[in-house]
Amino acid sequence: MTIDLSKLSPNDAVAALRSYPRRFRSALSPITGDERIEEMAQQIGPDGESAVDQTAHLVRTWTVLREALRQIQVNDTPVVHGAVIDPAQRDWEAPVRETVASVLDQVDDEAAAFADAVAAVASGEWNRTASVAGGGTVTALEVVREAVQVGHDQLTAVEKTLAALRR
Repeated sequence: MTIDLSKLSPNDAVAALRSYPRRFRSALSPITGDERIEEMAQQIGPDGESAVDQTAHLVRTWTVLREALRQIQVNDTPVVHGAVIDPAQRDWEAPVRETVASVLDQVDDEAAAFADAVAAVASGEWNRTASVAGGGTVTALEVVREAVQVGHDQLTAVEKTLAALRR
């Protein structure tokens, strides 16, 4: 489900990024110490991925997007990975088996690092662009909006997966 982020400001993006750890924690671990949650979060859902894998996918995507934002800020002619604008290129290697706790810690760390990176961008720098490997361009602001979109999409996927497994 796509949300309209065309009016999303950098400050709004910082707030959204900082909200994701709490929101993912609420979805993945609503009851502290409930051993059934870990088992359910590891089960493959109707879309072929577990909730833990979907969350790990988010962390990997944010890492690529945050690096793209950094490249746009420090290089005069940056070229970023195609996965920055093309979700089809976000096919990550099968991860080491994560736990709910480990993947939530990674969300905490990456969301904080990304929000800090966004907050550090000077207001006049948001229209800086990068070439995308394989064709196209992307601005710093578009990268940040994509990060918020991916957070939303992966949270929705996690919630749907867990809801389907509870039936």
